[in-house]
This record gives sequence, structure tokens and C-alpha cells, in this order.
Amino acid sequence: MKPDHRFLDDLTETSTRVEPALVTDDPDKETWDADCDVLVVGVGLAGVCAALRTSEDKNLQVIAIDRGEGGGASRLSGGVVYMGGGTRAQKEAGIEDTPENMANYLAFETGNLVRLDTVQRFAEASVHFQDWLESYGARFGGPATDEKTSYPETASIYYSGNELTVPGRERAKPAPRGHRAKPAKGGEPTDLSGQYLLPPLIESMESQPNVRFFRQTRATRMIVDGDGAVVGLEVMRIPPGFAAWRHAKYMSLVNNLIVAMLGMGGKIQSAIAGLERNKAKSLRIRVRKGVVLSAGGFTYNRTMMAKTAPDYLESHPLGTIADDGSGIKLGMTVGARTDLLDRISAWRFLYPPESWTNACSVGPDGERLVGEEYYGARTGEAVFSHAGGKAWLIMDEPLQSRVREEIATMKKMFFQKVQFRAIQKDYTVSAPTLDELATKIGVPADRMVKTIETYNGYIERGEPDPLGKSEKYRRKIETGPFYATDFGSSLKLSPIPALTMGGLVVDEDTGEVLSAEGGKVKGLYAAGRTAIGICSHYYVSGLSLGDCVWSGMRAAETIKGNGGVAALA
Repeated sequence: MKPDHRFLDDLTETSTRVEPALVTDDPDKETWDADCDVLVVGVGLAGVCAALRTSEDKNLQVIAIDRGEGGGASRLSGGVVYMGGGTRAQKEAGIEDTPENMANYLAFETGNLVRLDTVQRFAEASVHFQDWLESYGARFGGPATDEKTSYPETASIYYSGNELTVPGRERAKPAPRGHRAKPAKGGEPTDLSGQYLLPPLIESMESQPNVRFFRQTRATRMIVDGDGAVVGLEVMRIPPGFAAWRHAKYMSLVNNLIVAMLGMGGKIQSAIAGLERNKAKSLRIRVRKGVVLSAGGFTYNRTMMAKTAPDYLESHPLGTIADDGSGIKLGMTVGARTDLLDRISAWRFLYPPESWTNACSVGPDGERLVGEEYYGARTGEAVFSHAGGKAWLIMDEPLQSRVREEIATMKKMFFQKVQFRAIQKDYTVSAPTLDELATKIGVPADRMVKTIETYNGYIERGEPDPLGKSEKYRRKIETGPFYATDFGSSLKLSPIPALTMGGLVVDEDTGEVLSAEGGKVKGLYAAGRTAIGICSHYYVSGLSLGDCVWSGMRAAETIKGNGGVAALA
């Protein structure tokens, strides 16, 4: 075991401090405060799935720990699980899909980051995700929609990725696979659905007789034997009581949108850190079979991001303050291999309104930036990696009128209302001519005019769009006045959210963490955004949560001795 300590001191004020691993010659002679067969670190969707799946073997004792109340970034998310190949919800909605068809499409999104047979197995397993999750209280179902949207207003099954784009259709028959969780007690979702997905699963986990759940608990140090095998974990836990209650309240407030807009997030984060410093007690937990690291990524550790992905520092962290890289660092202290720490998924959606996809995007050089109908992760990458954070949508008067009408009739959530108002009032400018508009936004006029002329020319000649835009979203931009809507990275009321995609490298069949020296770190597994997974190349909505289900269950099946991936399909 050769530990990697590169990032142990890359801390923000509220980051969990991870200490170098403790080596013990004889674990049986150590003093332990608790013991279990399997210890799950972080109870977002990956962690709760790992714990639930493991608990199905009643001979195994499970402890799950979480820095907060459980749920993590998964609970704050849209609650969309990417699954298909013929789920029950798809069949009930009359949607035709097969695992082979799904895998053909996902090969476009995953590239060569994961093996093709891994993608195929994920597709085969995802057919059964709905039934398994619903057996623990989650709920999915129709209706389905064909609407071009980043998040459906009322529907629960939708095209959540690039299935309908030209390259998507070339590879597979389009099928909607974004399954938005629904309220468990009936009715239709009225808010972000992560709050419908995680609570019933966590409640089910706690009800298992062989599972203990420690809230307000941070993992701080791995414990290994002389051979480098993981045999335990040192944690800091705020005991149940008033301090734990305060900690829970602060954690629920710190990610509130209104709190963030009022600039109060920093004070609340400091209060959380203070409680953890002053009220937490050290515990050592003995682990007999394996530790599953499912503690999220590191989007809230801006110091760590400054070293790994500096281009994305203007993004808005998507997750909780527990997404501080501590899970990844714990693995590194026992010699785990990491990769793709510079890989970030930042989302800038150019829809809804759907009419925005008819516009032409440009960067600061006046050149066209991205295919406007692509999923927001590809747009976000273009903004940060190719345009230095600056980008605009160019429209003419007829198109801008359609955008206004569509926004006025949309059913919007609170955060969408705030963003659309700011976009239309503060982040959109106009000018009588394209030359004047370019000057107004600080873009070379000759290049931008040429870009629009070229864009119109392909349409006039009936030639395919060079960036693959579908025919239904193509229209000429020619009737002034002209408009430029800013969709760059510095918009306070319309930030670009982002999460990290890199992490610990795992065996794709078993979920075991690979060693930087070759082989595996015995007794260590990783899941969700602590690990590299299905969504780590190009993200589409629901693919991270789908990967959380897949990777959490995969680790559990390996620990239970059922063959990991082989037991999921």
C-alpha cells in the first residue's frame, strides 16, 4: 500500500479533514466502539442502495453513516433515474425499448470511458431498477411526454438526454428513459423529486433489523491491517441530542435557494463546522467484510477544484457541503487509484423554452459554440472549456417573440421564475443590426455576422447542420431588431450548476477499488460520485442516479458473494 496524500490539505472551512490511514498489526486486539460486516459511508442514493441490497442477507450486519440526515445530493436533485430497456413504467406508457437499444444509445454518451459490456449490463439491469426501488417505497410511473424540456412540468417519463438528436437517432431508436420519482402516497410531483425518492428508501433502510444508521457522523480515517486490507474506520459523531438537532437544521438550511440568494450560506456553513469541531466524539468501527465509500464528489471543495479543474470555478456547486472530496481522499490514503479528477459536468440548458433551441449560439470569438438542442452538459462544457465562460444566444425579433410567449405560458417552479425574469430583464440585450449587437456584447462584429450568415446559408441550401441540429429546430435569423441572451458562467441569478465526475477507479464487474500499484485495495468498494461510473464521460439527466443504483447494488452483491454485476441483470 502506497498512500496518495496529494489532496489531504486541500480544505475549505467546512471540509471534512481526512487523516492518513492508521495501520494496526492485529485488529482483534484493538479497542472498537462498534462493529459490523459492512460499513457504508454516505447515504445518498448509492449508499442507501448499497445498504438495502446488503441487508437482504440477514446474516450480515450493516452500519450506514452520513454527515447529515441522509439523502445527500440525491435528495436535492430532480429525482430522475435513467433506466430503460422495457421498465414497467415504459410498458404501461406504450414505450418500446430493449436493453440492446438502450445500450446502443448509451455507447454514444459513455464513449470509451467504460467497457461496452459494462454499458450492456447496466442497460439489462436497469430494466429491474423500478421494481426493486418500489419494493422499498419509491414510486414511478407515467405519464410520458415528448416535450423538449430539461425537467418535465407534470410528466414523469421523458427524453432526458440526447436521444432525439441526430447522432442519438443514428445509433438507436429513441425512447424516453428519464423516470422522475413520484410522491409515494399518491398524487403528482409538484417540486424537485429527489425529496420523493430518498426519504422512503432511507426509512426502509432504517427499518431493516440488521442495519444501524448513524447520522451527523463524518468519516475521518481509514484503519488497515499490516497487509493494507481495510478493517475499520474512525469517525466523528455528534451524539443524538440538541447539538445533533441543530446540526440537522443547519444542514437543511445551507442548500436552500433563498438562503443562498440572501448571502447567508457562509454563516450557516461556519455554524455547521463549529458544531462538528466542538460537539463530535470519536468512534472506531470494526469492519469484517468491506467499506463502501459513497460520500459524493468534491464540488463543494473549491480548493481541491482549483487544482484539478480550475476552468470550472465559476460554476455553482451542485450537492451538499459534504461533497468535499472526503470519500475520494479516504480511498487515496490506502493507496487507491484515482482518475478524471478534472472531469466536471456543468449544465447550461438552452431549453425550456423550446424556442431557444432555434437560436444560434456564439462564443466570445463570434464563432458558433455548440449544437443548441444538445443536453445541458455538452453546452456547459463548451461554455467553460472552449469559451472561457462567455456565451450568447443570437435571435431575431420573430424568434424572441416566440420565446416571450412560451415563457409566459410555462408552468414554472420558484427558481425558474427567478431565473427567467433575470434572463429576460437583465441578461438579454438588443440592437437594430447584428453588427451593433456584436459590439454591444463585446464580440468581433465581422466574425459574428459571418457566423449568422453561414448558419442561415446551410438552412437556405437545405444542407445538414454542421453541428447536428435536428431539422425541426432550424430557422433563419434575419429580421431585426436582433437579440443576444447571455448564457455564460457569471450570471448571479442564473448560475451554471456543476458536479464532479472523477474519483476512485473501481473494477467494473465488482465495484472493488483498484490500487494505484496494481490489483485491488482489499475490503474497499466505491459507488456513486465517489467513483468513476457510467455517467463520468457525458452526463444526461438521471444517469448519475441510475449509476448510483447500479454501483451501490454492485458493491453489495460482491460483498454478499453473488458475483457483483452478474447478479444484477
